[in-house]
Formats: sequence, structure tokens, C-alpha cells
Amino acid sequence: MATPTATPPAPPPQNLGTPPAGFYSPLGGFSQKDQTPTGSPYNPLHWPQWFSYHKNRLGLPNPGKFERLHGEVKETFVTNFLFDGAQANIIKELSPHFHVQHQFSLGSQVMPPMYNFMSGYMTERTMAQGTMDNDTNLNAVIRHMWSMKSLTKVVAQMTHMPGHSMLQVEHDYNGTDFSINLKAMNPNPMEFTGLYVASYLQSVTPKLALGSELVLQRPTPDMEETAMSLVGKYTGKDFIATAQFQGLGAIQASYYQRINEKVDFGVEINALVQGQRREAVATVGGKFDFRQATFRGQIDTTGRVSAVLEEKMAPGFSFLISGDLDHMKGQSKFGVGIMLSA
Repeated sequence: MATPTATPPAPPPQNLGTPPAGFYSPLGGFSQKDQTPTGSPYNPLHWPQWFSYHKNRLGLPNPGKFERLHGEVKETFVTNFLFDGAQANIIKELSPHFHVQHQFSLGSQVMPPMYNFMSGYMTERTMAQGTMDNDTNLNAVIRHMWSMKSLTKVVAQMTHMPGHSMLQVEHDYNGTDFSINLKAMNPNPMEFTGLYVASYLQSVTPKLALGSELVLQRPTPDMEETAMSLVGKYTGKDFIATAQFQGLGAIQASYYQRINEKVDFGVEINALVQGQRREAVATVGGKFDFRQATFRGQIDTTGRVSAVLEEKMAPGFSFLISGDLDHMKGQSKFGVGIMLSA
């Protein structure tokens, strides 16, 4: 008795966006990364497929965003958390996607008394946030994630001061082992003026990433300036070392060390070597996470010492203390604040 043979399933409908087998496409290497290319490696038409095939076999990680090259080190510094005078932040969650924030500040040595109203809307793909102060200056940020790899962000600033309004449009694309960022500030398509930035970061080994950034500045149609920088990032088991070589002899290097889950340290060096000019500033910072508090402190070679302490007094309530002492200039700043979330 003959064994019945199963009828093969009908072939799926052909995807018009995918070329048939054996037909060359420059994007063919990105679809089936684990399948050996059928073309000859000696044929230049099949080199993109073979290049993508061997690159995917390496299993290189995504190197992260270019603008976050020194992000881990910046998190250990107090620069983004420092304030002076008295400050109060009240955050109210109106819904799972919408919140508002009121910020009051007074007694600052560098800023007049100010009130800021902030509102934000966030979903899985879209984020919109706006801030307006008591002088009706407006800052807005809109970010939309088109896919897991593609993201667009628009930043706008409208102010009464001439020349301070700004519009910035940027797009991020994160591949499996690379990241691309395109940015335009105050672009004028008619005269092609504005500031344009393009950056690329590529993982070359599981721990090493190399990249470059190109800046084109055209304040007027008759004036143009360009600058280029090269970067390298090495990620170890519990440390990250980064170096950036900019034009005109500017060098920025940073080192991040994770001691344990509660202690992080960072070191940053900014040097300028141009002709007879030699300048360098080194900064050391640390972040300590306690059970109900977070302490950040830093010191640099100019004699400036800064620290910020955030104490979580109760769920949704935090008390902040900020201090900044500049020994070379003989200046000091001190601030206290509260943060309430409801």
C-alpha cells in the first residue's frame, strides 16, 4: 500500500518590495542575514551581499547615539543638576499619558525670580513637551518613533529676544551595529543657510566603536564654515573610555568606571592645543546612590567644587541641596529645593 504524500502548501503571495531569488539588489544582504549569498564573492555586483553577510556573522552591538558618547560620565557630574537660590517643583500626573509641572525659583545670583509651566504628553511612540515662563518664552519638543530604529525630533524655542529663537530638526537611525544622526538648526531651504550636522558611529569589534561628525555652518549665503571630528569609544565590562578629536586642536576624552550598583565615577579632560596656546581642564565626578538619597559631587583643576544631594523624604517628595564653590574666583552659590509628585 502506497504511503500518501502530503500536498505542499501553496506558495505565499510574492512581496513586490522583495526581488526574486537570484536577482541582485543592493539591499538583499539586509533581509536574510544568516543565509549564505548565492552569488560569487569575486563578482563586484555581489560584494554588498557578502559584506553584509560577514558583518552580521560578527554579531556586533549597537554603539549607541553619537550625542551620548560622554553620557555616562555626564550622569556622574552635577552640571545638569546644579542650581542656586530656592526652587520648588510640583509635578501632577493627570493621566497615564499626560502630566503638568510647576516650577518656582527665586533668590538666584544669575537669574531673576521665575515661574515655569511645563506640560507633557507621552505614548509608546510619541512624546510632546512644552515649557513657558513668566515672560511667555516658549520651548517645545516633539519626538516620534517611526519604528524601533527610526526616530525624528523637533525642538523649537520662541523668545522675545532678537536672534534667540531657534528651530531644530533631527533624525536618528539605529542599525544593528551602527547609528546615524542628521541635524539641522534654523534651516533655510531657499538660501541653504543654517547649521547642519551629520554624525556616524560604527561598531568595529564587540567593544570598540569608531565614528565621525561633520558640521556645516552657513550663517549667510556668502559665508561657510566646516568642521570635522573623529571619535573612538571602548566599552569594557564595567568601564567606558571615549576620545574625541575635533578641529583646531581640540581634544575631549572621558573615562567612566562603575564601581558597583550604587557607586559610579567619571573623569573628563578637555584640552586645546593650537599654536602657542596650551589649555586643559580635568574634571572628576562621582555619583552615590543610597537607600533614600542620591549624592553627586565633582571637582576640577580650576579649583571649582560642586555637589548636589537629593534626599527622598517620602514617596513622591524629595528635598534637594546644591552647592558650588569656585576657589579661583572667590565665588560661591548655594541652593535648596523641593520636588513634589502627585
